[in-house]
Amino acid sequence: MKFKKQVTLTKEELRAQSEAAMKEAMARKLTVKQLDSRKEAKCAKCGAPNRVTIAAGQHRGEFKCKECGEKQRSL
Repeated sequence: MKFKKQVTLTKEELRAQSEAAMKEAMARKLTVKQLDSRKEAKCAKCGAPNRVTIAAGQHRGEFKCKECGEKQRSL
């Protein structure tokens, strides 16, 4: 079994790659969508881990703890 060597990229290189991908998508007339994201959040009351779905364009999402039922917002 062959393993690929992991290459670390700088922020500049990552930014250049994303810009190139966006230009290519625009040249091909592809639609680029921003999807909902998922985030791991810790309950402020009991400390249980929760997976929160956050709407596109939002930074915080409301959730109810799966252990204690406390309603709260993710950070």
